Amino acid sequence: MKSCRSFAPLLEPFSDGELGPEKMLEVEQHLLECRLCVERVRFGEAMRRSLRRRVRETAPVSDAFRARVVEAVAAAREREWEHLRAARAERRSWLSFRTIVPMAAAAALTLVWAASAGGPERREQRRATSYAQVDPVRVDDLLEELVEHHVRGRSDFTELSLLPEAEREVGVPVRVPSLKNFGAQWEGASVVPVLNQRAASLRYRLGNHRVTVYVYDPSRVPIEKRLEQRLVGSEPVYVGVRRGHSIWPPEHRGGGEGLATGLTAAGNAEPGATIFW
Repeated sequence: MKSCRSFAPLLEPFSDGELGPEKMLEVEQHLLECRLCVERVRFGEAMRRSLRRRVRETAPVSDAFRARVVEAVAAAREREWEHLRAARAERRSWLSFRTIVPMAAAAALTLVWAASAGGPERREQRRATSYAQVDPVRVDDLLEELVEHHVRGRSDFTELSLLPEAEREVGVPVRVPSLKNFGAQWEGASVVPVLNQRAASLRYRLGNHRVTVYVYDPSRVPIEKRLEQRLVGSEPVYVGVRRGHSIWPPEHRGGGEGLATGLTAAGNAEPGATIFW
């Protein structure tokens, strides 16, 4: 058992809460057994309270000093917010158009929106209404969920004859794209939850990369709202990045919209504009 002399230097930092957990336990255990050290701790606390009270009485805080403290705290808070905003902007920043790669070279994820019913005028009207109503945060959440499902990689079935059952769950027609021209091999499909709806997940293998095609209702969450529009020939392509995956959904002849996301490297977005539904 240690003597009171060995604990004496620890009593003041103990009262100030400056000791580590192990030392705090040692001092507390000693105080249970030593009335002398308990009185020392109480005396030290009484002295500090008296000193603080005396200082407040003899040196009151001026309005100017109080104002400087308030300004310093506000400035520190603003710097913290600026740091958080910069970090958030960096996470949401999109890759430049020159960094989007051809699907045949490095695609890792493809997200495709099924064609919606109605003619071009009706689709444009519904898209404009949806763009105005959808919260950008929900669009970001949808992108995060789709990327997360792609990373996890799961196929519930491989038979194409089971796709009609997936259509009933998704609520839109599910047409399987042929990616043989890109060297992609079919692996299977599943139905995954995304926000308040479901999407069909069609999985392929392209070399060492996985390719996932998601099919769901495009009118509910306009993903292009969070991307930057570019033109590849006469086709508009929306490009961006999410967690290291490049994203580009082209407009589609005959209706429907697509979103392609893949690993990034030097290249162009021409293959993204070849996806039509």
